[in-house]
Amino acid sequence: IRLLGARGYRVLPLPLLVEMLKGKCPPGVSWGERLVGLSFDDGREHDFVDVVDESGRVVPSMHRVLEEGRAWVEVCGDGPMAVSFVIASPDARLLLDRTCGNGLNQWRDDWWAECAARGLIGIANHSWDHVHDTLPAVRQRENRKGSFLAIDTFDDAEAQIAEAQRYVAGRTAGRALPIFGYPYGHVPAYLRDEYFPAHGERIGIEAAFGTGGGSVRPESPLWDIPRFVCGWHWRNPEELAALLDAVERGER
Repeated sequence: IRLLGARGYRVLPLPLLVEMLKGKCPPGVSWGERLVGLSFDDGREHDFVDVVDESGRVVPSMHRVLEEGRAWVEVCGDGPMAVSFVIASPDARLLLDRTCGNGLNQWRDDWWAECAARGLIGIANHSWDHVHDTLPAVRQRENRKGSFLAIDTFDDAEAQIAEAQRYVAGRTAGRALPIFGYPYGHVPAYLRDEYFPAHGERIGIEAAFGTGGGSVRPESPLWDIPRFVCGWHWRNPEELAALLDAVERGER
């Protein structure tokens, strides 16, 4: 956050970015300036709640980090400073907490409503169960796991996306954001080209984010908005600075 602020970036809430891609630039914001959107995937409660690590050290939540970060970087207009794309299924999250987390039941959804109401971090849909390969069963017609590219039919899309949107909306008192984050960054052509354009409005989704590793431009596709991912496209502050250099030269 300090690096972004020092380099003259402003944070653009992702719902406003979607409006810009639809041709509606909010007041005081325009293409070509240094703007950045922030998001987190999977929805572990560390996005909102301080946690204690295995050594007993209190690790500040991302919510706390962003609260403090507002002293370093400006947020454009109204909207959340960041978005947490959450896995909807309670059963999947319970199992994932054991297989991918610390086994301390820290993948709950009881924080979603308060977080969404505070407005600093928005809550959005990251599918029903992530078709995660550590789950015994997923909502895919052949129980194919480990790739969201397998979600390529209407029934599977309804189970993974439409039902997840309804659940997230219910657990946030109707404050689920109208955006979707593809699990693994996998963007099935069926979802991008057919399902979302035809059914997005019905299910309450206006745009979807992949992990294409490029800057967002006016011509970026509404159903495959690219993101840079920490751990994939950069791993430390030096690599992030180098990535920003490349972005500013128009190379990424």
